[in-house]
Amino acid sequence: MILVGGPRYVSVSDCLLCALESRFSELRRLGISDVRVFADLGKAVMDLASLGRAAVFIESFNSMVRMIGNADPHADEKAMLERVASELIGRLRLGDDVLDYVRLAASANSVDIHEGYDFRVEDFVDRILEEPIWLGTDPASLRSRLGNVRSVAYLVDNAGEFQFDLLLIRKLSSMGVDVVVYARSRPYEVDVTYDYVASLARNFRVRALPGNYSAFWYGDVVNELAGYDLVISKGLDNLETFMERKPGLDNVLFLFRLSAR
Repeated sequence: MILVGGPRYVSVSDCLLCALESRFSELRRLGISDVRVFADLGKAVMDLASLGRAAVFIESFNSMVRMIGNADPHADEKAMLERVASELIGRLRLGDDVLDYVRLAASANSVDIHEGYDFRVEDFVDRILEEPIWLGTDPASLRSRLGNVRSVAYLVDNAGEFQFDLLLIRKLSSMGVDVVVYARSRPYEVDVTYDYVASLARNFRVRALPGNYSAFWYGDVVNELAGYDLVISKGLDNLETFMERKPGLDNVLFLFRLSAR
């Protein structure tokens, strides 16, 4: 596990408050002012509470897009994030060490819309080269491991950071690693989707998840992931779904950022 930022514990009540904050913030950003939509969405979050964290976040998002009649409400934001990240990458000078690409991919996990993840371009630029915290591994061990793997499943997360994921994916491919990228088939917040990732696939393959949950949610996908030498998982949603579902995989490397707040 490679973590950027300090860890924090999220209780059930905090999770529900976070989901409400997330969805209401989205409605405000989208210019929705009808109080009935806020009330209906708040009720949807509470009705989903007993189903667990993943269902609360995913299904409340799905309820929201149905209410507002917009299946991909963050399309413009995602395009902006990808553009900003692409421009930033043009300023970077990376060498041959694969760990530099791993660090970059972990540090780039700073784009989200939940409480504690208020994305600002300035922070993204300032913190992109922040040194991560290594948990359960160390640079020498990971460098050795990456030099010996032959197959990697890469679970992508948000737009913007995906441009940095591409750098690592292409670096691994250049080392002779067979990389398969797993992406959601339907939109969820600012996450990249299968169609977008597939449009950029040159030296790697792309697998569409059945819906817009994390790869760890689907039993058949988990069975596939068990067959890879290494699974690189981006973002907190994948980590939290892994913790919730307990898929029993021992080949997963998590790369993510936590807020310092």
